[in-house]
Amino acid sequence: MIQRIQTLWLLIASAAAFFILKFPFYYTPQPNALEINGAAQYSTLIGLAFSACLSFISIFLYGNRMLQLKVTLVNFLLSGLIGYFIFTIVKAHPGGGFTLASASLFLLPILQLIACYKIYQDEKLVKSADRIR
Repeated sequence: MIQRIQTLWLLIASAAAFFILKFPFYYTPQPNALEINGAAQYSTLIGLAFSACLSFISIFLYGNRMLQLKVTLVNFLLSGLIGYFIFTIVKAHPGGGFTLASASLFLLPILQLIACYKIYQDEKLVKSADRIR
């Protein structure tokens, strides 16, 4: 489990989702100072918590790589939906700026795609080794 590279990518994706939940990714300046984090709306709160849990659970599906790949692809689609929800929140509060924590919002789907690619490579490697035997 730990020796597989997709475990690292999925663990980082899970940490990034929890990071978005905790730290603000968008702020508006004075006089109506507002910091928005992942728990700003129920849709983003539930989506990010579910995405973080899916990434973490997907780590332990290493025995069935095709199921792990499917779960990670669903998680990628979920992160795209979360991005849309966050876009609507940001659009409702113009005149603000993004914080450094918003980088993890953009990294989340990228990390999941990298994990999907590595899972697929691992599956190809196992199939080619089975073919040789």
